Amino acid sequence: MKTNSSHPISARTTLAVLFFLAGLTTLCTVPLVGTRAQSPTNPATFSGTFDPHPYPCATAPHVFNVPAGQARIIVNVNATLPVNDLAVTLLQGTNFIRTEDTGVGNEVLVYEPAGGVTPGNYTVQVCASPNPAALQSPYNYTGTFTYNNTAVSSSCPANFTPNLPAAPKAAGPKVGYENFEAPGVLTTITQTSSGLFTVEYLGRSAVEPSINANWKSGVVSYQSDLETVFVTFGSSGLASWVNRRAPTSQFVDSDPILAGDRQTGRVFVSELTLLSPDTVKISYTDDDGKTWVPNQSGGIASAVDHETMGGGVYRSDPTAVPPVVPPPHSPTYPNAVYYCSQDLEAALCSRSDDGGLTYGPSIPMYVATQCGGLHGHVKVAPDGTVYIPNRDCSGTQSLVLSEDNGVTWAIRPVNTCIHAAKPSIIGQGDDPALATDAAGRVYFAFSNFGTGAGVAVSEDKGKTWKNMFDVGAAFGVHNVAFPTATAGDAGRAAVAFYGSATANGTTTGNSNDTTFTGVWHLYVAHTFDGGDTWTTSDATPKMPMQRGGLLRGGGGDVVRNLADFFDITIDRQGRVLVGYANGCAGGPCSQAAAGAHGNAYTVTATIARQSSGRRMLASFDPTTPTSMPGMPFVTQRRVNGIVHLAWNEADTGNLPITKYSVLRGTSSGAETTLANLGGSQTTYNDTTATDRTKTYYYKVIAFNNAGQSLPSKEVAAPYVGTTCDGLIIHRNRSDHPEATGGYVLSVAPEGPIPSPVPTPPPGSAVPQLLIDYISVAEPPSKPGYFAFTMKVGNLSTLPPNSRWRIAWDYSPRTAPDTEIYYTGMTTQNPGAPPIFEYGTLADAGVPAVLLLSETPISTTAQGTYLPNGTITIYVPKSAVGNPRVGDLLGAIGGKTITGDTPATNTLERSTTFVDHTFIKGNSDNSYPAATYMVMGNNVCP
Repeated sequence: MKTNSSHPISARTTLAVLFFLAGLTTLCTVPLVGTRAQSPTNPATFSGTFDPHPYPCATAPHVFNVPAGQARIIVNVNATLPVNDLAVTLLQGTNFIRTEDTGVGNEVLVYEPAGGVTPGNYTVQVCASPNPAALQSPYNYTGTFTYNNTAVSSSCPANFTPNLPAAPKAAGPKVGYENFEAPGVLTTITQTSSGLFTVEYLGRSAVEPSINANWKSGVVSYQSDLETVFVTFGSSGLASWVNRRAPTSQFVDSDPILAGDRQTGRVFVSELTLLSPDTVKISYTDDDGKTWVPNQSGGIASAVDHETMGGGVYRSDPTAVPPVVPPPHSPTYPNAVYYCSQDLEAALCSRSDDGGLTYGPSIPMYVATQCGGLHGHVKVAPDGTVYIPNRDCSGTQSLVLSEDNGVTWAIRPVNTCIHAAKPSIIGQGDDPALATDAAGRVYFAFSNFGTGAGVAVSEDKGKTWKNMFDVGAAFGVHNVAFPTATAGDAGRAAVAFYGSATANGTTTGNSNDTTFTGVWHLYVAHTFDGGDTWTTSDATPKMPMQRGGLLRGGGGDVVRNLADFFDITIDRQGRVLVGYANGCAGGPCSQAAAGAHGNAYTVTATIARQSSGRRMLASFDPTTPTSMPGMPFVTQRRVNGIVHLAWNEADTGNLPITKYSVLRGTSSGAETTLANLGGSQTTYNDTTATDRTKTYYYKVIAFNNAGQSLPSKEVAAPYVGTTCDGLIIHRNRSDHPEATGGYVLSVAPEGPIPSPVPTPPPGSAVPQLLIDYISVAEPPSKPGYFAFTMKVGNLSTLPPNSRWRIAWDYSPRTAPDTEIYYTGMTTQNPGAPPIFEYGTLADAGVPAVLLLSETPISTTAQGTYLPNGTITIYVPKSAVGNPRVGDLLGAIGGKTITGDTPATNTLERSTTFVDHTFIKGNSDNSYPAATYMVMGNNVCP
């Protein structure tokens, strides 16, 4: 991580990098091979070989002339080998100005003196850091020297108000959505973000997802963590999901980004390497991930955080001063590709002129004294203007743009002269977003004060703004997070955001932490007249997609499971598609009562797909304002002899729902009608599903006067026990590679397509540490206690210096700083009896690594173990937050550890687990969601 910057910008720590980091120097990086680099006189590019000694050194200096009237100089220097710790020094003539040395291989020096830059010659010299972290031949470097007088331009002062006018309601039908969740299947992978080489559940680590619809093939791509998932929507209404990971999605990475070019169908995937050396790894595909082309890093080097990619036509304007002429570019690829990211002192953007194979120099868009580091995603308008939204330029959310293909940049605040876009004041805030329609109109989406869903429109590239409205007011939204935007034909655009109708307050808590009592929904607002009027839809009307707080900004709190953004796009028929992460997946969380405390803390890949209403492309608008309903989205929980069903209906077809049919079967695909319900009922309790030997399968069909929906995706309700004897929260599948060998691969299978996992080496089996299942009970015989059980292969002998742990997320109402509890069995010296304990888990304080530290509450808990491998520990509810009936214990995970030493026996690090149940840190990446709803210590039927 960079430190000691003159203008520090806090870099976000994403969930993908909250795990043990090792061997950064062994990660593959691809150096710059910029064959089609931008080369205007300003910015000027330079290169050389530095003397591996500190300043003053023998490196040949670079001299540049700066004309009068400039506000700042920006020097960006990058070592060809990212591990080389260099420093850059700026002089005016022979007069020393300063040295930039932040301890890494790429440095950004910003010189911004009061009164402006004195014109004349300036010298740049690159040397080694006085205390280098690493130096390795060759000592080559490349760089850019830039000067500018860019200022934040505004014709009127900013008038901030927490309450923007409610968006005028659009005439016409509402827009409906269907929700599609990634299937709960294990997918073989070469790497996970925790550093392991085995399997993971598909789409269950959907941190900060990006989504794209290929207008050539119709296939939808969804990127999160190290997975690139390609989704096809079939005639049955259901979706098929397949993971075709880009070869450059490698451990240890952060901020995964996917972007597509509508015109060409090319899809780009990029990953940052945490956090030093700052490198980015990019691949592109022209066939929906069947083959990938890995390329160089995105410019001279990437910056530390907030990467974004986009592409589109080159801008041409021969009447501009100076004239804007498209640069020479590849005859085989028509469009420009942009890669942008945030450094500590500046935000940088580079351009590729050969379809993303190579990139030119990284050009500063702004520096830290102009704008904060948190920018949104780059978009290219139909005329080639390049836009990036920023949450805070001189105190106002702003548009940063280039009208000369990324060579120079301007900053224009979002200000109608009646209202201005105020950055969020909740937490560290969040990024704004933008989209441009076919006419070049800009739609800017932002969280106003963090409490309003703001939109504004500009028809002159941000010089003036109009129609600044709150598109969440129709639903009484009082908290907003992570807006995102897309557009289509002239006048048509859509913005999506996470919103809560609960306001912050003394009784409702803070929406940024675990004290918050509200729930969150996914909302999508649409305009068909250039932002004059809007129609907003709740895409998750009956089931929240997050309970409790939603952290805005960096950190490793449990309420940061959804990280910092999500994405929206349109397909080739103008449907809006929202790629989001469901933080409240599964029956227990989605069906919990409004007053329930806790959350599932899932990160489940989900797509909300438009199923009715006008499209973003007018030629595909439906011919009638009404239609049959959309498919319901169904969840289940089977508890104590009852299967509880509930469903979202986010598309009524603009007609009243007349009835729901619940179908049931005891084999997959063989469901028949079980019950018909009224159109207002979206829950059903099946009290006849009493055969413990059977799994029951369910579907739901919605009806209105236009017809019936397609059947919902089938849900299975296996028997998993009772709350008296134990509800099985997670059972490791037999095809989980660690389930038969108890080993972790230390070398990834070769090739971009995962190879079969090797057979465990002889003698590697450790059944005492292999988890079969974990369960939670509230035994009537022990009122006020939970009983946590872990079943492993066997415990005929106890390995010494080992731990068997079950952990869960729950933040007490009276102690919100406590977020994770654990319980388990511990062995120490050979032959000594085991210890049963429970306590709390918290971040051990290692930068950029989620290393958890155990703090015991009791080491004399009541517990037992049996030779058959069953471990049970009784934990008083009063000692672990005193959860009430209806509350949720989330992200319940099992893990086993061996080889403890006095220095490690209280630490939990994902790369040291012998076995685990797919809980990464404090988020739930398992299937089904590992959540327990507190029922009370009651007698079971």
